[in-house]
Amino acid sequence: MLDILGVGDAIVDKIIAFDESDPVMQKILPVKGLFFVATREEHSYLREKPSLADYAGGSAANTIRNMALLGSKAGFIGKAGKDKEVDFFEKSLKDYHVVSYLIQTPEDKTGCSVVMVHADKDRTQCARPCAANLLSSQEVSDELLKQTKSILTEGYMINRRPELVEDVILRAKFQGTKVYLTLSDVHCVQNKKDLILKLLPQIDVLFGNEYEFEALGVHQKELNQTLCVKTCGAKGVEIFNKTEKYFFEAPRLENIQNTNGAGDGFAAGFLLAYHKKDDFKNCASKGHFIAQEVLKTNLSYLPKEFV
Repeated sequence: MLDILGVGDAIVDKIIAFDESDPVMQKILPVKGLFFVATREEHSYLREKPSLADYAGGSAANTIRNMALLGSKAGFIGKAGKDKEVDFFEKSLKDYHVVSYLIQTPEDKTGCSVVMVHADKDRTQCARPCAANLLSSQEVSDELLKQTKSILTEGYMINRRPELVEDVILRAKFQGTKVYLTLSDVHCVQNKKDLILKLLPQIDVLFGNEYEFEALGVHQKELNQTLCVKTCGAKGVEIFNKTEKYFFEAPRLENIQNTNGAGDGFAAGFLLAYHKKDDFKNCASKGHFIAQEVLKTNLSYLPKEFV
């Protein structure tokens, strides 16, 4: 029996140098430091550029790696291509003792987020989920859901595959499995606000930052059993349900190397304590601790040597 199963995107982060003389990269300059929406052809072109470094990514997968490293029995299901990137992603799961239910398909490439580093160290991101979009509801079977105490899925997936996420959540809850959702991004919330609110009674813990919760516009009186965990950056975290509300300050941290994965790290620490039935203060403390350890690295999750 798994403690938690991540249902999310299998994504590899590829870091490349930004070349201002490159004709495709010249199109990116107007959105420097933000997100570049590329065509399939442009993305394929960029992902073939020489890599400075490769990292396994995926929001739900990041949280699952952290939890498995720290002792949870955790699994992950997603879809990827049959290419060198899937081998890299699969190895990242096995290295962290995550039980892999990764499904490979020849229909598309493994999802990839190309991160372009500018001369001034600013970064512009360009991502396409590719094969991750092909995961079907049938592949997240009832048999698999019966083998886990809880599932974690992400806003990125609910934004692109709402029918998949809705079906998986409803089937999981029917079997008594706890459901956790991380909102992922303001645009995901704006695009699927009605569905998220519809599913709210089925969600045991909802994670998001202050901007995502603002976009969702959920109020305490509208909650049933849902516990909301709203991270507020360096300020701390607000935790509330229908009847209670708490705020816990975050410890100060100065040597930040990279902000990618901090929210995923917080969710991992929080859930590790939550599964032990710790009080909210300890859940927040463990969440901040893991998030800050991630912020000290160039990874989007804890280094293997952490334990």
